[in-house]
Order: sequence, then C-alpha cells, then structure tokens
Amino acid sequence: MRVKKSLSVDVEDTLLVHPQIEVKVFHIINVWQDGPNELLPNHIANITSTVELVDHTIKSFMGEPLRMTDADEGSKYKMHQRYRDIIYDLGIDLDELIDDAAVGSIPASLVNQLENDFQMMQENNEDPLNVSGKTGNLKINA
Repeated sequence: MRVKKSLSVDVEDTLLVHPQIEVKVFHIINVWQDGPNELLPNHIANITSTVELVDHTIKSFMGEPLRMTDADEGSKYKMHQRYRDIIYDLGIDLDELIDDAAVGSIPASLVNQLENDFQMMQENNEDPLNVSGKTGNLKINA
C-alpha cells in the first residue's frame, strides 16, 4: 500500500486530569487515503484517520501555575521534572491519569470534519498544505 497524500493536524488541549493537576496535551490527527473505495469505485479512495497523543506538559499543580526555583537552574525541563517527582511522591500516577483523560478528548466531529475536508481536497486535487494559497501547518486548539 502506498500513501499518496495525507493531512496531519496538531491539536492542543488543556485537561483537568486530577482535582489538583491541569495538563496541556498535544495530539496529532492524521488523515490519509488507504486504498480504492470498493463500495463506490468511481469515487475517491477510502479515507482513514488516527488520533495520537504525542506529548504533554503540566500546566498547573494545586491550583497554581508552575513556578521555577533556583534548583531548576533556569531549565523548564528540570522544573517539570521536579513537579512530576512531587506528584509521584504523592502516589499519583500522572501518566495513567493523562492517558485516561486524553481518551475521547478530541471530538469525533472534529475528526469527521477533517476527513470530509481531506476528501474534498482529494476530489478537487488540492494539496492539503496549499489550500487557498496558504502554506504551513494547521493548528487547532480544541
């Protein structure tokens, strides 16, 4: 199977994963044609999509935004790791909470709309990265 064209959309969302923990999650929605349309041979190929959680960052803890300390040495990575360690020490499995909260956080209507848009682009032979003369990444805040 050879993918001819595809569309990837970055989606950012903020989720309350615990009464005291808010995280920003980053998803990628991929849409592509996966072969000929067997039900309607004269129509565009079947369209398939996936939604993937690719990253997350802690946005707030105990109702407060994250604060950098001298121990962080000016590194956001160290600051986030310090907060992750505090959360872990409290017996909270942050990764599991994020995975559970992220499932279903991207509305099916958004994925369906992207599939429909992609199909229209395919039918009109448009390049997903050059629609209406604009090039670049499409970024959606859910």
